[in-house]
Amino acid sequence: MVIVRRVKPLPYWIVPVLALVVGLLISMIILYVMSGGVITPYDILLSIYYGFTNVGLLAKTFALLVIVGIGLLVSFKGAIWNIGGEGQFYMGVMLAAWVALFSGFAFNGFIAKTMMILMALLAGGFWALLAALPRAYLNIDEVPVTLMMNYIAYYIVNYITIGEWREKQYGYYRTVTIPESTMFQVIDGTTITLELLILMITIFILVWLMFKYTSLGLRIKVLSSNPNLLRSSGISVQLTILMALLLSGMIIGMAGAAYLGSVSHNISYPVEEKTPGYGYTGILVAWLSMLELIAVPIAAYIIGALHTAGINIQIMGVGGAAVVNVFIGSILLTYAVLITISEYKIKIIVKKR
Repeated sequence: MVIVRRVKPLPYWIVPVLALVVGLLISMIILYVMSGGVITPYDILLSIYYGFTNVGLLAKTFALLVIVGIGLLVSFKGAIWNIGGEGQFYMGVMLAAWVALFSGFAFNGFIAKTMMILMALLAGGFWALLAALPRAYLNIDEVPVTLMMNYIAYYIVNYITIGEWREKQYGYYRTVTIPESTMFQVIDGTTITLELLILMITIFILVWLMFKYTSLGLRIKVLSSNPNLLRSSGISVQLTILMALLLSGMIIGMAGAAYLGSVSHNISYPVEEKTPGYGYTGILVAWLSMLELIAVPIAAYIIGALHTAGINIQIMGVGGAAVVNVFIGSILLTYAVLITISEYKIKIIVKKR
């Protein structure tokens, strides 16, 4: 018995659709059992419907997931599996908070917000680069490295949150709230801010242009399928790996700044319990898009809607924040199984005597 690649895999759109449907069915069963039958499948479907139709409430989560999803797609396109989005996100949050609280730029809102995004970009890129260097030059697998760096980032942010940056007046385990001048401007009737919307559109356009018209975009795509072609063309594979992870971290870092300016306005301790988990959820967004940039907003809308539905189910009294992860985990696990089945098959070989 051997496992072989299928000559003709399933059409690329079937896997995410099936993963979504099957994953939701599994989630409904789990949530029904968790609630002891109190929350019926009808209630769950109603929450999902609410999540998909409440566009104003969904807008903020949608935009942040689009940015993180695009960031991860950049590295995934080159078969560089950046699982460190959470760490890069919170490095962006931390540096953006430093700009807002301590840099002295808060007197001018436009300058402060611009510097928050730029510093978060550099912080996210630096954190990704720390994993990119051993991957490029020592061939150390980036998956465990980027994953472990998430927790290092958590602990660094926790340390400063309950240390010098702690809000001391009321004794809360959180940083001081950023000045109002550095808070992003909410668009009326929605949860999204103007700066977040502009950032999302700008990043989408720039990444689209990169993959369509630049040699770097082409090199990243070739990296996943034929790195030897890059070598034979005199192109540095190591540099391409560095650039893919660097750009990925920079984009995700900017999402961290947007989250601070648009949503949280401070950092709460402990980060690993307070996090919205966009760095991990973005992985599902990138995979459901089948690494097609144009499909990232669609995947982000679906996952964002399920995130909203999970919060609504929490309000009904089923579990805590982990309820949201039931949806995300079920779909991601189903996706992993289906993508394997779609590309590979088990072949039984009988040897004749």
